[in-house]
Amino acid sequence: MLNLKFKRLLILSNSTKSANQFEFSETLNLITAVDNSVGKSTLVKLLFWGIGCEPTLDTNWSTTDSKTIVEFSVDTNDYTVKRYKNQISLKIKDEDFVDYEKITGEYSQKVAEILEFKALLPNRSTGLMETPPPAFYFLPFYIDQKRSWSKAWDNFEKLEQYKNWRSTIVKYHVGLLTPKHFELESKKAEKKDTKNLVQSQIERIETTLDVVEEYIPHITNATTETKEFELLTEEIKVDLKNLQEEQEKILSQLTSLNGDRVYLEQQQIITEKIISELDKDYKFTIENIEEDEIECPLCGVVHENSIINRTSIMTDKSQAENQLQSILTELDKINKKIDNANFKLDKARESILKINEKYVISEELPVSKHIENTNSVKRDDIEIKDFNFNQIIENIAGNAIKKSVLNDKIEKVNSVDTLKKDIRQLGKEQKGLITLEDIEKINNSFSSIFSDYIELLDAEAVNISSIESPLDYNKVIKEGGAAEGSRAILAYYLSIFTMVEEYGNEVKSALVIDTPNQQEQSDTNYEKIVNLLTNRTSKKTQILLCAMENEHLVQFKKKAKIITLTKDRLLLKSEYEKVKKVFDNK
Repeated sequence: MLNLKFKRLLILSNSTKSANQFEFSETLNLITAVDNSVGKSTLVKLLFWGIGCEPTLDTNWSTTDSKTIVEFSVDTNDYTVKRYKNQISLKIKDEDFVDYEKITGEYSQKVAEILEFKALLPNRSTGLMETPPPAFYFLPFYIDQKRSWSKAWDNFEKLEQYKNWRSTIVKYHVGLLTPKHFELESKKAEKKDTKNLVQSQIERIETTLDVVEEYIPHITNATTETKEFELLTEEIKVDLKNLQEEQEKILSQLTSLNGDRVYLEQQQIITEKIISELDKDYKFTIENIEEDEIECPLCGVVHENSIINRTSIMTDKSQAENQLQSILTELDKINKKIDNANFKLDKARESILKINEKYVISEELPVSKHIENTNSVKRDDIEIKDFNFNQIIENIAGNAIKKSVLNDKIEKVNSVDTLKKDIRQLGKEQKGLITLEDIEKINNSFSSIFSDYIELLDAEAVNISSIESPLDYNKVIKEGGAAEGSRAILAYYLSIFTMVEEYGNEVKSALVIDTPNQQEQSDTNYEKIVNLLTNRTSKKTQILLCAMENEHLVQFKKKAKIITLTKDRLLLKSEYEKVKKVFDNK
């Protein structure tokens, strides 16, 4: 497995005329200070920020208006990333920098390619699969000082741009989902998107057929296809053909518009229902605010009840309200077009009134009548019914539309059936990628590794009997007392890191741990934490450890590159000119 290793971080603030740079060892690194507020956490956060993640940075930091350069390697290849606000540039080996206007999209795809990160997540708007930003790759490799010790898989901000992503990302990192799974999932999403589009077209076609039935007079095919043409002169035939085409054009436009209107009205109803349900969801989470998790009273699914989750609900509601406004605006436009089309249709009918007055076609229609007698028998009589040209033309035009639309519907229904079969087949292929034996092996491996770390960290007072897979992270957070719970959380993160190394399908990143001495660990337990990180991790692993000066760090310090921050914090005016030259030359 290839390894990502951070080489150097450069920080420059033109507004404060200060800067700094930090170089890292390929193995152990200790970022320390005597004072607890000089920027240890900010330093490692800027590593991730500089590469395209969104760690929680102090609001005061944003006032420095800083830019960064992060240099890292994967195997023998060197990479450099420059970032200023959301503008980011990537340099691969000795090539020129490539500039990107945003983190998502092409930049995320390129970084994922470098890191062999194949996980994909569905776009909230389109449902199509896309490469998520770098934060989703770095999640198992960074333990944030504040966020990570109270909630797993929550190291960065802006992760909720995707719905229900945690299970997918956790499974990918530990090998429960393979790169091939996402290839097939992407194909499934594309086919589902096409199927939904075709299905909506079928619904419009059905609406169009209903509208045509309302507009055209009911005349037998014999009348519209034969009789009228037998009675007309060649000149009238030409006029009839022109009128038929004109009527057909207007009718086609009108039926299409009516179909669009009905479709939009349906979408309006659906969107209004979504807004109502989201409003209920939000109220429900507020009423249950004391719980970390809540069970949906309708479907029984357990959901997270975090501020982020509630914000996500309100964001969804806002998007739905915007969508509703767009639908109403479009409906207003459609109604105006329908009024205009009806006006044109009336004009077209007026243009053939003179011909209607001169020519009338009669058709014999059977009429059933009841004859009152002793046996009350029923017989058919004949009724003579007259049709004028206007009715004939509308019937011909309407039937032409029906025939064309019905053929189109048949093709689309067949297309939907084919797409459904394809989607089912792709699902079967996905199920065959990982067997039940594979899943059991991976879960058993996790349980064994987790149990070992629990023992090494002396967190055995924590009940781990119900923690059976990497997906049981919420159970880890809830178990144990404050100090023991923190060690159990560390055991979980280290287990995931080990699982990535053993089963992952990606480059293994450096491990960054911010302040493991959580909840005032006893001297003995803190020593066990440091010893584990010093002696029980792979020699190929790069570790960046943020910690206050402590006697139990002695063994770690002997093997580590030490970065000691002073009271001047991260940025130094004395470093400004030197670092600025590096930025200018990049």
